[in-house]
Amino acid sequence: MNTLANKNMGRIAAAVWAAIALAGALATIGALKIPGSDTSQMREIAGIAGVMAGISFVLPWSRLPQLAFNIGLVLMSATIAALANASGSADSGLTILFTFVVALGASFMPVRSSVAQLGVIAALLITLVLLVGQSDDSHVAVFKVALLLATLIVLCGLVLIMRATLDQRALGIRGRGSERYRSVLLDPAQFDAALDTELSRAGRHDRPLSVMALEVVGSVAESDGRRRRDAVAAVARTIVERIRIEDSVGHPGDLRFNLVAPETTAAGVAAMAATIAGVVRQRLVVAGFEAGTFEVAAGWAEFPHRATTREDLMLAALEALEISKSAEAEKPAEQAGPHTSPAADPA
Repeated sequence: MNTLANKNMGRIAAAVWAAIALAGALATIGALKIPGSDTSQMREIAGIAGVMAGISFVLPWSRLPQLAFNIGLVLMSATIAALANASGSADSGLTILFTFVVALGASFMPVRSSVAQLGVIAALLITLVLLVGQSDDSHVAVFKVALLLATLIVLCGLVLIMRATLDQRALGIRGRGSERYRSVLLDPAQFDAALDTELSRAGRHDRPLSVMALEVVGSVAESDGRRRRDAVAAVARTIVERIRIEDSVGHPGDLRFNLVAPETTAAGVAAMAATIAGVVRQRLVVAGFEAGTFEVAAGWAEFPHRATTREDLMLAALEALEISKSAEAEKPAEQAGPHTSPAADPA
């Protein structure tokens, strides 16, 4: 697991512990008290579960191994079993099974699956209530089943709320990170102005300058919605992290990016393009896109050998980009991947 995932799972574990403590405490209060249960013992166990919730919330889960989560699950099952024993229903294996299944399902399964699972269990318990309720001397059994159903619903709800809160927070963090990278990108007008400035400086001092155009095509370009936005953010982040402070990056739109690299020859921008393209491929594969279903193409042009004006320089870079895209499309699927090199300058 990565650091953020560990932290989120730790907080979900804290929510499960809190739900177990709440369920145990509710079963000892007034009219909700289960007849024949050991109230003091149940309160002690609920208190222990509450303490575990607090400990789970403050533990540095990002530094703990996976074994810590497994131990936590074992302790949860033991606590639920102890509550069942104190309530006088230890003979009911379904009580322990249902509670543990709902807790784990709400924590680790997709929301729809966990709700559907709770619905099936609720239907079984309601059927049991209807069958048992036909007998006049079974009020205690009916009450236990009804209380179990209510507890499971509360348990599932609490865990799902915690999951939604954590997901929303993670989305906000990721959104702020994406905005931070996008703020570095220049729009077309800003990029043209930056290129004009660098061309003027390179011409006055007789220094090299290169322009690169990079584009992602294939399955990544065909994606939409949040998946596409994540892909654009991943490409932007890769480029921004690997350029120098004097370089400028423009984003004309979609999955195409332009780069101005002062004091850079064709050989230098070729090496830069190969590095960036390779890392972009790796990050897109990690993001869930299948290797071989997309290509990262790059083309570049050098001043003054290829062109001397902004329009001609960008046109030459885009022509090289189209050559690179054609070359990538003609490669067999097994040859596509991190080792594919961008197209060379056609000059």
